[in-house]
This record gives sequence, structure tokens and C-alpha cells, in this order.
Amino acid sequence: MKSKFQTKVLKLIIKIQKKKNILKNHAAVSLLLGLASVSVMFLMTGALYFRNEARIYDGGEVFRTFTMYDTLEEILEEQNIVIGEYDRVDFGGITDGEADIVIHRSLNIPIEADGSMVLVECAYDETVGDIIKRSGIVIGEQDVVEPAYDIVCAELDGSVEVYRGYPVYVEADGKITELSAYYQTAERLLERAGIELLQDDFIDCDFDKVIEEGGTVTVTRVRYEEIETYEVVPYSTVTEKSNLVSMYTSEVTQKGVNGTRTNTSRVKYINGVRISETAIGSEVTQEPVNEIISVGTALRTPYSKKDSSSLVLENGLPVNYDSVITGKSVAYTAPIGSGTASGRKLEIGTVAVDPNVIPYGSELYIVSTDGSYVYGYAIAADTGDLTPNGVLVDLYMGNTEDYYPVSVDYGAKQVNIYVLSRG
Repeated sequence: MKSKFQTKVLKLIIKIQKKKNILKNHAAVSLLLGLASVSVMFLMTGALYFRNEARIYDGGEVFRTFTMYDTLEEILEEQNIVIGEYDRVDFGGITDGEADIVIHRSLNIPIEADGSMVLVECAYDETVGDIIKRSGIVIGEQDVVEPAYDIVCAELDGSVEVYRGYPVYVEADGKITELSAYYQTAERLLERAGIELLQDDFIDCDFDKVIEEGGTVTVTRVRYEEIETYEVVPYSTVTEKSNLVSMYTSEVTQKGVNGTRTNTSRVKYINGVRISETAIGSEVTQEPVNEIISVGTALRTPYSKKDSSSLVLENGLPVNYDSVITGKSVAYTAPIGSGTASGRKLEIGTVAVDPNVIPYGSELYIVSTDGSYVYGYAIAADTGDLTPNGVLVDLYMGNTEDYYPVSVDYGAKQVNIYVLSRG
């Protein structure tokens, strides 16, 4: 448009020059010529008619133009520039009579999938993901697209390729899980299958191994269980002499009780199958109690259940003693809570004596002279009106409430008192 207008002005000037001879008013002619020359100068520099300058960058081409328009649409229409659906234009408006227009032309991107290729038009700022959606190609969950979805088309220097997932398998806990994958490691497949390996579990390959098509990752479960078993520890039978049992008999004076041994072992299971058992500990958790059979050494079973480690009987009588005193014995009882003249506790096995004959605290062993009755081991602890009545010893049979009949039945007996030690 600019060049056509300039040409018309030049032609007008030439016509005026040819006809200047017929113009009578030379001053008017000169003025007209001057004005025409000035107009040409303005038109030739673009200063009068074209008020804006635009620099247009279109792909690899760059050019300048002068325009009387202000909007992008008018400028592009004036220059006969067509913008496609996926072309992008950067235009920031007119500033101080100047503008930059940058046109980003669309690209045709090849996408290869399933053995064929399709071209997809792509704007420079779109991503691989955008054109995959437009291509109509269905992408499976485990298919792989390269380059990645977020790469923009302007950065592509080749085609986009779709790699289809292939079947792989994970075998664990008695079942096989089929997965679709492409170039995934064993560790990733376990994660996708929801398989968690515990401390002793293992798989049949390295975790970073890439599983090929049709490959299987096999999980081996290893479990350890500690179990306890119990066994009887039999008691032992011990035979020992007893001053408290008749020499003509033996009796169990302590019942035997079996003990218990706890054995701990570790059992190994592989995939639920018991493979081995290893003993890891054994402990007697309940000690056995020996059974004691007492073989009697006394002439008769003694009435007193007191004994002394220093008392040794042979043929029913003491072996070691200080002296033997023979005399009359009687029996007595006392109310509960009674004491003794010596201050010693009153109990079966304490007897009353004349302390002038047998001092308090003397250890005694008392047997009837005919051997038919054994009071046994005793301590001289009490006294009474004994000697004037011809009594050598009064035997305590227990409290009056429970043992009075026993003392009555005893009556009086001649006894030998073996003085084991004098008090």
C-alpha cells in the first residue's frame, strides 16, 4: 500500500513539471512544487503516513514493517500473515511507536506405537502429554512414554515412542500375581504387588535386577519360632537313719516330688514348612524334691519329736552320754500359755526335774527300763515337788486341753535317763 501511494505522488509531480509552462502564476507553481517535494520526503521516510514500526519474527525469518495499525490482528492481516490453530504469537502491544511480534509455528511430531507412526501437530509450549491425548493412542498404566509427559514440544529433537508393558509375575505366599510392566526392577514389582519382606525373607534375584518379559520374582518366606517343651526331672530316693523312727521299721519321712526341665528350641520354617529345629537353651525350672526314707534307730518310735545331730543311737540306745540315772517317771500337762521354771518354752520334749539332781538345760534321752516306751530326746526345763515323792522326772505330754488323757494313760514308769550333756 505504501509503495502504490508513493508512485502516485511521483507521477503527479512529473505532470506538474510538464505543465509549468502554461501556468501563468509562477509563484503558485513554485509553492505547489515545494509542497509536493516535502510530501514525497515525508512519504519516503514513513514519517507522515505510517506512524508505527513493527519487527516480525516468523520462524526463521525476521523483517520490519511500518504500519498505521495498533492491534495484532490488523497488523497480521495487513501483512497477509496467517496464524494456524497450534501456532502461538507473542505480542506485548505498541510502545513508543514500536512493537515486537514473535510467531511460534507449530511442529509435526511423530509418535511411534504398536509398530506404526502417527504425526500430531503440536504447539511449541504444549507437552508430550498433550499430544499423546490428541493422538488417540491409549496408554496403559504400566506403558512407558519417552520422552516423559512433561517435556515441551519445543525441546523435542525426535519422535515420541510408546513402549508397551509386558507380563511379569510375582510368586509369594502360595499364589502368583501377574503384573504388566516395562523395564521395572524386582524391588518395584514387589512394591506394586504389595509384598513386604520381613527380616529373614529373601527373593531369588537382586532387588535392582530388571525383570524381562515373562520373568518371575519368587519370594521365599523364612520364619523362626521359639518353642518350649517340658520334661520330668525324676526325684531321687535317699535313705537315712532317723532317731525318730523305730529300729524295726522304716518310713517315708519326706515324699519325693518330680522336678521340671524346660527346653527351648528354635524351629525354622520356609514357606510354612518346618525345616529344622535347633536347641538354644535348657533350664530346670522346678527342682525335684528327694524322697527320704528314714530307717529307724530307736527302740520304739519316740514320743518327743525333738532330735539332735549329736545324738547317735545303736541298738536303740545312745552311744555317747555323760551318765545314766534310773528312777520313776510320771507325766503331766499344763494349760496353753504356761511357762517353765527355767524360762524355757514349754513344749513336748521338755521335762521337769529336780535341778539339784539334773541341772536345767541338760540334754537327756529317756527310755523305759524294759524298752517298751521311748520318750526320746528332751531338755531339762521345769521342776516340781518331785524328789520328796520319789519321782526322778516328770514328762511333759502337751497342753491340758488336748493331751490330758495321754498323761493319765502314761501313769508311772521306771526309766533310764541318759544324760547326754549337763546344763
